[in-house]
Amino acid sequence: METVTYLAVAAVGLLFGSFTNVIIARIPHGESVVTPSSHCPRCGHRLGVLDLVPVLSWLFLKGKCRYCQEAISIRYPAVELLTAALFMGVFLRWGISAYTLAGWALTVILVSSAFIDLDEGIIPDVITIPGVVLGLVVSFVTIGFFPALWGALAFGGVLFLVAVISKGGMGGGDVKLAAVIGSFTGLPGAFITLLLSSFLGAVYGVTLMLVGRAGRKTPVKFGPFLAVAAYTAYLFAREIIAWYMGLW
Repeated sequence: METVTYLAVAAVGLLFGSFTNVIIARIPHGESVVTPSSHCPRCGHRLGVLDLVPVLSWLFLKGKCRYCQEAISIRYPAVELLTAALFMGVFLRWGISAYTLAGWALTVILVSSAFIDLDEGIIPDVITIPGVVLGLVVSFVTIGFFPALWGALAFGGVLFLVAVISKGGMGGGDVKLAAVIGSFTGLPGAFITLLLSSFLGAVYGVTLMLVGRAGRKTPVKFGPFLAVAAYTAYLFAREIIAWYMGLW
């Protein structure tokens, strides 16, 4: 029974990974994620059912479009596998629960936001604003409405102050993504996300400077670091806080 459950979770993760690819490809260009139907970005040919099986279609077609033979980026199966792995991590942490469903929703938001930020340097409002609303709605069956509200206001507020003080060093998309994260994780998760994302961003920035690929004023896309930190916080915030307090 456990094997069947794990396979089902992996399948769900792969399907949502495929949907996440659609979000990443279409949302930055103002396109609907519903219409038109899936098609090759090169030749525009409508894709059939056998072209849309997560990961397996890419492998079977050897990474090429069935119709025009143009290469299909390895990112597509990579995002599908990543999303499936993250879905599995949430399930292993929370089991069959409202926390798992909320965590899966947060995962799609985080993965799509991170990749869009990497590609375009933006985190679209069409992802973050509904994300905050969703986080507040699901909070009624997870952390509670007011913890979610305080988390959203506090984390979004802190990054808003950073954006003002840095005069553009922090983007509005990062601020809104922080509010999304706070609405799903509450204050403990927001606190851990802030610390961990700041640490990861600093390490990345210093590394780039050491290898001569960036200067002190080179902007760093912060969305991916927020995403990694938020996922970690959603699963282990209280354990991390307990461990940290134990050091003192």
